[in-house]
Amino acid sequence: MFWRKKDEPKAAPVAPAPPVSATVLAAEEHHAAPTGGRSDLDVALESIAEVLRARGRYAFSVGDEDVRVVSSAYERWAGHIVVRSPPPGAVRGEPLPPGRDWRSMVEFASNRAKKEQAWAQGSVRDMREAIFSLVESFSRTSYAQGRQNDTLRRRLAGLTQAVETGSLEALKREALMVADAVTQVLEEQQQAAQSQAEALKARVACLGEQLEETRREGETDPLTRLANRRLLDVTISRALTIASVMDRPVTLMMVDVDHFKAINDSHGHPAGDQVLCALADTLQRTFPRRSDLVARYGGEEFAVLLSDTHGADSVMLAERLLEAVRNLRVEVDGKTISLTVSVGLAESLPSELPADLCRRADRSLYAAKNGGRNRLVEARSLSMRPPVRAA
Repeated sequence: MFWRKKDEPKAAPVAPAPPVSATVLAAEEHHAAPTGGRSDLDVALESIAEVLRARGRYAFSVGDEDVRVVSSAYERWAGHIVVRSPPPGAVRGEPLPPGRDWRSMVEFASNRAKKEQAWAQGSVRDMREAIFSLVESFSRTSYAQGRQNDTLRRRLAGLTQAVETGSLEALKREALMVADAVTQVLEEQQQAAQSQAEALKARVACLGEQLEETRREGETDPLTRLANRRLLDVTISRALTIASVMDRPVTLMMVDVDHFKAINDSHGHPAGDQVLCALADTLQRTFPRRSDLVARYGGEEFAVLLSDTHGADSVMLAERLLEAVRNLRVEVDGKTISLTVSVGLAESLPSELPADLCRRADRSLYAAKNGGRNRLVEARSLSMRPPVRAA
């Protein structure tokens, strides 16, 4: 054992050990002088064991696992640290290595914490998806009836805001208030509320399958690491739903690399890929807000979805992007590639569908390219703004 009985003579002094952590720990463990019957090392080891036991007592199951197995593993690690009993995974009958397996113990505790964190974050994410589905279903049903209960509208706006801020307490509070508002609507419009409940039930029933399908298909473009087209479509639909509830604008910006085929023909497709990645990085730096979404639309075309951004601000941001791309230089095999982009801009209209917003932004983009490229065109006027040349 690492402690010394009181009737045993003290060991002779040991020469200083080399500055290696494992060696120092072994020497400290063998020669630590007891203070009041217990050494500092004893206290430290027992404290670590208590931390492990506490983790085991308050562990929770993740997925289909048995939480008792997890608690038992923590208890075995605690015993291993205090009395050097066999750690989890040790084969019965085989000799144990000298000392304590600190590395394996730390890896076990760290991996377990990561697993629990990932499970908790996934649960919160799924809950937010369900709440977004709730807001979307009630909003569509209300507008389909040609009217919307004022109380319910205010509650849905508060719930949407709570989802965006990320406060779980606010989510709980606003969800309860929405429940009260829904009850009021059910009492006033019993027949309409019945059809709403049936639609919501069907929506919730397939929610799990939709979430699983989304995870399988992925949401990231493999080359640029931006959001892909599928995630963009989903986000546009959500943004327009929120805009209808909270009465705030949504702007879609379409961005296309000018003469991209010439870049591929002159420098090769790997160089073209580097240009796309450099442009993706410029887009992310130009639009850093978490509420904005930068996505690869397809090929050399990109899209930026701006939330709560009015026309004048959208134009300013688009001009800033044009200038940033004009100053961009991509080094490929000792050669410098410069480029420009064309931009089409469309601000959402009341009750506009996602396909219509995309169509207007795309039409503006083609107007910019037909007008000479390296410029911005707004959908509301299709008036071209001549490029501002860098000095």
